[in-house]
Amino acid sequence: MATGKAEILDSKVLAIFFLVFAAMCVRLLLSPPIWNHGEAREGLVIQEILRDGEWILPLRNGELPSKPPLFHWISALPALVFGLSDFTVRLPSALGAAIVAVTTFVLGRVVGGPVTGWLSMGSLLAIYEFWDTGTQARVDMIFSACVAISLAGFFLWYRDGRDGARAACYLGAIFAVLAKGPVGVALPAIVIASFLLVEGRLGKLRLLWSWPLIALGLAIDAGWYASAYYIGGREFIVLQIQRENIDRAFGMGAVVADSNFFTMAFWLITRTLPSSVVLLWSLIRRVRGEREDAAGTFFHTWWISIFMLFALAVGKRSVYLLPVYPAIALLAGRAISSMIAGNERGVGAESSGCIFARRFLSTKVIGVSIVVMDLILMLVTRSFSKRLIVEKARLAFINEVGAIVPAQASLFATPAFDNSELFVIAYRLRRDINRKSLVCGERNEYFLAPFDLGQTSVETRVLASSKMHDASLVTLPSAPTVPRDEECLRTSSYAGPVGKP
Repeated sequence: MATGKAEILDSKVLAIFFLVFAAMCVRLLLSPPIWNHGEAREGLVIQEILRDGEWILPLRNGELPSKPPLFHWISALPALVFGLSDFTVRLPSALGAAIVAVTTFVLGRVVGGPVTGWLSMGSLLAIYEFWDTGTQARVDMIFSACVAISLAGFFLWYRDGRDGARAACYLGAIFAVLAKGPVGVALPAIVIASFLLVEGRLGKLRLLWSWPLIALGLAIDAGWYASAYYIGGREFIVLQIQRENIDRAFGMGAVVADSNFFTMAFWLITRTLPSSVVLLWSLIRRVRGEREDAAGTFFHTWWISIFMLFALAVGKRSVYLLPVYPAIALLAGRAISSMIAGNERGVGAESSGCIFARRFLSTKVIGVSIVVMDLILMLVTRSFSKRLIVEKARLAFINEVGAIVPAQASLFATPAFDNSELFVIAYRLRRDINRKSLVCGERNEYFLAPFDLGQTSVETRVLASSKMHDASLVTLPSAPTVPRDEECLRTSSYAGPVGKP
C-alpha cells in the first residue's frame, strides 16, 4: 500500500536532518586543522573561487582540478559570508552526511516502520568511517549523498509509483555527476538494472525513462562539461574523463593496481563495523533457505553491485565504498528490528537466561546502546601516535614558512618539490605557489625545495626545514650567475611530481 507523502518528508525527518548536521558541525569544530594533501587540494579550489570568482573551472594552485565542482560550490557559498576556513571547507561533507542519514532513516521507516528507520540510521552512525569522512574536505560524502538520493528515489518509485520519487532518482544522479564525474550516473544505473534483472522486471526500465528528466540532466551536466571544456580544453578532458574515470577503471595511463580484490573485501568488512556483521547473518539466512523480500533484495543488490564495480576496477580506495554504507546500515537495522520483534513474540519458561535475553534485545536497550556508541564516535578523532606527529611537524614547518616569508614577497617551489606538500602549504598560506627553477631565481626570492638539495650551482641559504617531509625553505642571497635562458624556459613550465593522495 502506498505511503502518504507526509510519511516520507515530515517534521520528524527535518528534525533528524538538523540534529545530525549539528552533531557533524560539533565534530568539525573538534577536528584538527587541514594538514593533508587530499583536503588541501579541495580547499585550494574553493580559495580560487573566492579570490577570482571563477565558478565554472576553478584551478588549484594554477592546476586543473581532478573533480567537478559541486563540493566546491557548496563550500564557497557559506565561505562568501563567513570567510574561508577549515570549517567552511569541510562543511559540505557534514551536509552530505546529514542527507545520507536522513535518507537511510526514511528508507528504513518505509520498509519496516519507525523502529526500523531509527535502528537503520543508528547503525549508520555507529560506523566510525561515516563520521570520519563526514568531517573531511573530500568530495566523497556529497557524492554518496547524491547516490543515496538517487537509489532511494528509485526504490520509492518502484514501490509506490510516485513521479516525485522518480524525479529524485534522476536529480540524485545528475548532481552525483557534478560531484564526481560520469561514475555518478553509472552507480545508480548499475544498481537499478541489476535489481530489476534479479526481480525479473527489466521492463520497468521503460516506465522509469523520462525524456524531460533526461533533457534536464543533459542541460546541467553536459552544460557544465561543455563550459569547462571551453575553458580547459583537451587537458580538462584528459584529466577528468580519461584519467579519473577510464584509467582508474581499466588501469590505463599512469594508474596501477594499488590494491586487490581481497583488500577491498577486507575494507568492506572492517570499515563498516559493527553493521557489517549483518552480512554474515544474511549469508546464514540464505544457507537456511530463507528468501529476501523486494526491499532486502534491493539493499543487497545496492551494496554488492557497487562493491563489485570498485573491486574489479584497477584504481582502488577504501573511501570508494562509502556509497554502500546506507545499504549495509539498512540491512542491519532490519535485522535488529526483526530480532526484537521475534524476542517480543517469544514465550517460554521464565528462566534467568530468557529474561536476560528479552531485556537485552528490548528496543530501549538496543536504542540506548546505539545512541551511546554514536555519541562516542562523534567525539573520537584519529589524531594519535604517528599521525599526530606527522601533522604537528607539517603544520610547524608551514607556520615557520609563513612567519619568515612576507606576504608581498615572491614564493616559489622548485620543480622537484613534492606536489602533495606544495598543496598543503599553498592552502594554509592562502596563496598560489608557482614552480620555478633555482637558476631562474632573483636575489632574495624564496623557494620551497627538497630537504637535501644535493649538488647545485646556485648559492642558497636555508631558512627552515623539515626532514620528515623532505621540505626546506631557501632564499637566494644573490642572483645566479649560471646560464639561464633555455633552462628557465624548460623548468618554469614543469608541473612537478604528483604526490600520493
